[in-house]
Amino acid sequence: MALRRGVAFCLVVFTVGAGNVSAQPSSIGSEPAGPPPRDWTFDIGPGVIVAPWFEGSANYRVLPIPNLDLRYQRDKFFVSARDGVGATLLDLQGFKAGPILRYRFPRNEGDGGYLFGMGNVPFTVEGGGFLRYDLPYLAAKVELRRGLGGSNGLVFDALIDGKLRLSDTVFLSAGPRLSVTDGTYNQAYFGVNASQSVNSGYAQYYPGAGLRSVGAGASGVWRITDNLTFVAFGSYNYLADLAANSPLVTGPGGSRNQFVVGSALSWRFAF
Repeated sequence: MALRRGVAFCLVVFTVGAGNVSAQPSSIGSEPAGPPPRDWTFDIGPGVIVAPWFEGSANYRVLPIPNLDLRYQRDKFFVSARDGVGATLLDLQGFKAGPILRYRFPRNEGDGGYLFGMGNVPFTVEGGGFLRYDLPYLAAKVELRRGLGGSNGLVFDALIDGKLRLSDTVFLSAGPRLSVTDGTYNQAYFGVNASQSVNSGYAQYYPGAGLRSVGAGASGVWRITDNLTFVAFGSYNYLADLAANSPLVTGPGGSRNQFVVGSALSWRFAF
């Protein structure tokens, strides 16, 4: 019962606090060497993120977010603000695979001042699976997810991270990112249908499926004590032509260059 309440608390607080933060994974994720976690770990603390108002926006806002992370034996089951909700069902010779759920929060007409007349894109849960492969200094991960509501679109994300341990308490990772989306997703977030064109003044635009963005991400973890950890992360995504040609991106409030930076402190409870 206490565990179910903890999971529900994680989901509710993150949903309320995270705003329009993208569901795209920002890092593969790991942690410095040190005492192995007990069966269950729960990390909680304050965080802040700077992100575009909407995907393709040239304007940014600062969002306070909770840093929440609940795990069983590191990744056999996890509920994480950064990594989504998932479980490892296959763990064999460096390969890990399992189901994944991520959240894509609503995009509203009032976000950033350049979406009036475009209507709202509802909250989306993206469900699918992940496959990850780990080496001592390198990790690769792919995810395939389908929106269950909201855009109802299909998303494929791939990322590779080089991993560097500067000490037993400091861990760095960085590498390239790639995202491919189908026409349903692209129409929801970058398209302009006839009704939206009349209401917003943007020209009609109907993108198909294809490469959505390429970029890079990096993260750093500093375990200050066995229980207190500081995390900093950032990413840059360059929108590919099917997104970049959208009137939302080519217009006065848009940009194909998308940056996200953030940091957080967390305190770990183990049980």
